[in-house]
Parts: sequence; structure tokens; C-alpha cells
Amino acid sequence: MKDTGNVTLPEGGRVRRTIAFGFAVTLLAATSTFITPDAGASKVDQAWADDGGSRIAIMLREAHSFPADVQQSRVTALARLIGPGVRIVALGDGRFDLYPDRPMRATELRARASRLATIPDVLWAAPKFAIDTVAQANRVLAARERTESVPDSVIVRFRDFDSQLKSAINRPVDPLKLQKLSQAVGVGLVHERAMSGNAHVLKLDRPLTHREYDALLARLEANPDVDMVSGNYRAGTNAFVIPNDTHFTKQWSLYGPQDGYYGIDAIRAWTISTGSPTTIVSVVDTGIRPHVDLADKIVGGYDFIAREDNGLDPGDWTEDGQCGAGKKGTKSGWHGTHVSGTIAADANNGEGIAGINWKAKILPIRVLGPCGGKNADIIDGFTWASGLPVPGLPVNLFPARVINMSLGGKGACSKAYQEAINRVVAQGAFIVVAAGNEDDNSDDYSPASCLGVMTVAGTGPSGEAADYTNYSFRLEISAPGGDFTRAGTAGKIYSTINSGAKGPEFSDYGYKQGTSMAAPHVAGVASLMLSINPDLSPGELYYLLQATAHAFPSGSWCAKSGQCGAGIVSASAAAGQALAYKPYRLVYEFKNSGLNHYFRTAVGDEARAVNTGGAGPGWSDTLEYFYAWASQAQGTVPVCRFYGTPGKGPNSHFYTASATECQTVRQDPGWTYEGTAFYVVPIGAAGCPSGTHPVYRSYNGRAQFNDTNHRFTTSLETYQQMKTAGWINEGPVFCAS
Repeated sequence: MKDTGNVTLPEGGRVRRTIAFGFAVTLLAATSTFITPDAGASKVDQAWADDGGSRIAIMLREAHSFPADVQQSRVTALARLIGPGVRIVALGDGRFDLYPDRPMRATELRARASRLATIPDVLWAAPKFAIDTVAQANRVLAARERTESVPDSVIVRFRDFDSQLKSAINRPVDPLKLQKLSQAVGVGLVHERAMSGNAHVLKLDRPLTHREYDALLARLEANPDVDMVSGNYRAGTNAFVIPNDTHFTKQWSLYGPQDGYYGIDAIRAWTISTGSPTTIVSVVDTGIRPHVDLADKIVGGYDFIAREDNGLDPGDWTEDGQCGAGKKGTKSGWHGTHVSGTIAADANNGEGIAGINWKAKILPIRVLGPCGGKNADIIDGFTWASGLPVPGLPVNLFPARVINMSLGGKGACSKAYQEAINRVVAQGAFIVVAAGNEDDNSDDYSPASCLGVMTVAGTGPSGEAADYTNYSFRLEISAPGGDFTRAGTAGKIYSTINSGAKGPEFSDYGYKQGTSMAAPHVAGVASLMLSINPDLSPGELYYLLQATAHAFPSGSWCAKSGQCGAGIVSASAAAGQALAYKPYRLVYEFKNSGLNHYFRTAVGDEARAVNTGGAGPGWSDTLEYFYAWASQAQGTVPVCRFYGTPGKGPNSHFYTASATECQTVRQDPGWTYEGTAFYVVPIGAAGCPSGTHPVYRSYNGRAQFNDTNHRFTTSLETYQQMKTAGWINEGPVFCAS
């Protein structure tokens, strides 16, 4: 049991009805939902001011079954419900924008959208509001004033040949030319130095605000004597991006420890990438509601409870006693919508919140409804999300690379769960699950205790474990889940919801807390990494997320106990590693203890197959990885891969970076050449070049038993242990990253 900092809890102890990590499974006894009861937004946090709306976005139900002219006819009939003179714009895939002939107040546009949403032909309808570009620009400017210093110089290239020549020979610009330019733009400019590109750096005679500096750049650009102008902004390791979303200040979880919060440091990750629309994340949850901050983010989806071809959330409210004798009814929680917003809410659009991946798509899977969800639906849901077939269902046209499951219940991982996870991971999907909110060992909860998933504990703004979170020595990582006990409402996680108490109404925002909210922070970071480096396998994501995690605060329960995983997920460090490792491939190592046999591969699908039993029983991941190059780079050579020819050679693989050895083995009928495994740097006379490490090779000496096997390792200690175990050490054979 964790130290809660001597906080007094209501009713004399910990709240034992599970709060927040998704939903319990109805097949288990005494289960309950995991939703924070006070998650609604206050009046000041409503999505819209009552200003003019611009259009209504709709999507037709089963649009793929109808030709374009029939769709147009259906939409024309719907448009009459809004009023005369409605302009219709077809967006494809059954989506249309309906523009009224006059601006409507927000309340009126919402009412019309709500009416359209009740029509059977309409899958969903949502009001859309024009962005006030002036207000947006002011918000951007205000954010810059808070977070960036104004440059004290500008970069200018003059049109005349004399000034360009003076730059090339490192001479200053003619003082009279500078005086004339200074008078024209209203700011004194002093020559600082010549620079490349025939340009000059000109220092300002006084400090300016961001607004004044932007105006100066505009005046310089319009000046006929100037060929090119650029702001001399400062870049560095502390650069970061503050989006202009109106509620971003409530998203402490997207800041980093250097900003005073133990969040994921997304603001620095965004200097590397803000995401990609080709990355698909599946949210296996209560479904999703169309939301202004999730517009155009939803692709495909399926409702495994109603067995309908969409992933919409109709609401999960319950009456008193509906989920068991004595259990009070609940409002709809819009749990899946909240999770989706953390992952992929539209960012830098001047309203609402920012998602971790600004451009990712969400594949909504509804497996949870009133009173929870069934194991069979959940298993089918994440299986289908990965692109694998499910009997009786259409093919999923949008298979997800990342699957978020903020759900679970009491009980160790079942065989059905584990087998399904094995299949899905082998398919290439990375699965993130919530640890649970019982202040209990996550090994006793499912799917948190399953192998092959990344299980996430919840932390608060201080980096300390939240008092509700489950924990385990086997748990993989932590992420911001909110901490009301220590930080109040502002310490929870703010994201997208719907305003309806029962059925759906309008886009809204609200606070929730729990490991349900922690898991999508990890899923969002994983999706951002894939946006940067799509070739990353689930194993690499797993490895890099743990390797780059922020350390827990010194003296915290997590730091002392070791039961919260590798640390708090860091978007900035993980994104940086995803970019840095783009030219490389992770080389996995597996051992079969029964055979005393080792195997390495840089093929992600192959590694997943071994990890999930595809190579037969007895194999385990040694976690002794190294990185090699994915393609031919300067100074690298190919590593030849061989496999024993069936009936003639050993049941083993062999690798060599020696061209001579490769050619010799290719001529041996006992070995079959399988091509290039990866690329490495050859060892020179002075050893491995700087920045690389020697890879040592040991041989088991069992050729006469047709049991030839080699082990490759970058660890000198492991290499010596192999010798002690009777293997023959063959020295370093190549260099890896």
C-alpha cells in the first residue's frame, strides 16, 4: 500500500469502489465502472461562447452503400431542415458540410445540429464555428511573449551587388545604406557581422516586443533595397511549442519537469513533430462522440455491443439498481471521448485543448456501455482494431498501429486475453493498458497483468504516484493520470467530453482522473514516435519508451519502491530517440533455455513471432539488444544471414560481416543464404570507430553434433560468461551503434 502523504480520505479510508481506469467486466462479480464522479465541466469551461456559427458537419449512415447522387439527394432533403438557401459541400466518405445562408448564433446552430442527429439517415451531426483569426493571432502572440525572447538582430540580404560582395569578403555594409534603411523602417540598425549567403546580421538599436519585431520584418521585406530578410531567432535544446488552444493552460500533463510539472514534456516533442495523419490509434472504450476538437479525426470504427458499423458513444448512463442491487445510477461519462482528446485533439486551432498527436486519426471501438463490458466484446474489439478478422464483421479498413485500452477488471490475465494479445502484437500493433485504480497490485487485474502490453500507472503534477493507482514490480511505465488528493481539480486531466447527462448533446470539456487518463498519454507519445519513424516495431516502442522515461522525483514512493515502472513517459525524449534511431534497426536476441540456443533478428515481425510463440516453446527475450543500420550508409557493410539447409545443415542461423566468410559459407551446401540481415561497421586496425561498440561472437563448438550455434553480444561481461560456460570466444567481429 502506497504512502498517501497522511491525507485523510472520505469514509475513513480508501474508496474501494473502483474509480477511473475504464470499466469493469460484467462477467466478473461485484464490478463497477471506473469513472471519476465529479468529471463534469463548470459553466466557465463550456466549449463555446454564443457567437456566430458557420456550418453543420454531418456524416450519413452507411454512406458506402449508396452512390454519390443518392447521397446528394439524401443530404439535400436534410438541408431543408436547417432552412432555405443552404449550401452543401461534399467531403467524401459520406461527410458533408452544410452552410446556412445567414450566420446563426451558437445556440441556434447547436439546436439544428441536434435535430439532424436524431434522423435515422444521419450517423452524426456537429455544429462548426468559424475561428476568430484576429483573436487567434493575439493568443499566439501572447504565448510567444510568455515563452520566447525577442531577437535583438535581423538577417538581411541587400539587392545591390556591392553589399552582397562586402558580405562575401567579410566587410560591413555602407553606413549610408544602413542609415537610409533605418530611417525607412523606423528602427536603428547597426552592422554586427557578415554571414553566409551574401547576407548581413544587423543589430537593433533597442529592444522590441514580438509585435514590434514582426512589424519590423514586414517593413524590411517590403523595402525595395532588401532582397531577403529573416528573423534571427534563437534555437536550442530548450526550444518548445506552446499551441494557441484556449484551454491549453489547464493541460499541465503536457509540460515537463523543467516547467514545474511532472508531465510528458509534449511542448518540446512538438519541435520535432506534431504528428502525422497516417498514424491510426484505436481507442477501445465507450466509443466516441463527434467533437469540435476531434473533427475529421475519426475513421471507421465499430460498436461491439450493438453490433453496428460505427464506434459512436450513445451514452452509458444508468438508473439506480440497474447494475446491481444497491448501486446508484450514474450520468454518462463520455470516457472514450475524453481518452481520444488526450491522444489526438486538434491543436493550435485557437480553441479547446491540444492532443499529443495533432494529426493522428482515431479508430473508435465501442466495447463498454452501461454497467461495463464483456470480455468477448473487448477481445474481439482490440483484435478487429489491429486489422485481424473477426467472424461476421466487415474488414477493418483502418488497422491501428497503437491500441489504447483504458479498461479492466479484477482477475489475472486469462488465456483468451493472452492469446488475443499475442495475435495482435504479432500483427504489429502496440497495446497500451491502464494499470487500474484500486491501490492494489496490477498483477491481479486484467488486461493489466497480460504479457506483451505496456501497463501504465498514474501520477500527479508532482510526479508522485496518485493514491488510487495500482502498482507492480512488473509494471512498465507511469504517466500523468491526475491527482485530486494533492492538487485539487486542477491536478486532474482536462480533455474532451460531451455535455449530455444521458444522451449526447454538444461538444464540451471536463476533468477526469485515473489510470484511464494515464494510458492515453503513453498511447499518444507512441503514436507521435510512429509519426516520426513509421518503421518502429511494437518491441522498439516498448524499449524506447522505457529507456527515455523521466526519472521519478527523488524520495518519492515510486522512486523508493520500484513499483511504478521505468519512470514517467517523456514525449520529448522519446520523440528525439524515434528521430535519432530512424536510420537504425533494433537487433533483438532470444534464448531457448532447453536447447541452450541463441537467435538474433532485426526483423520486427520475426521478433514478434518468436515473442508470441511462433518459433515454438521455450524461447524468451534476453533483452540484450544492440542497434545496427537499416540500410547501406557510409562506412557500413552488409551482414550476411544464413540458415542451416534442412536435412543437410544445423537448425541454426549464422551471421557474418566478413565478405570472405560470407562467400565461403555461401558455397557450403549445409547453409542457405537468406540475404542481408542488417548493416554494421567493420572493425579497423584500431578497433571500432568512435560512436560504435564491438560485437563479440562466441561459438558453442558443437559442429560435430550438427548443433552449431553462435551468440553475439556487445557486453564484455556476457562474452566472458560464455567462455566460463564452455563456449569458444571468437573475439569482436563487427561494430554496432
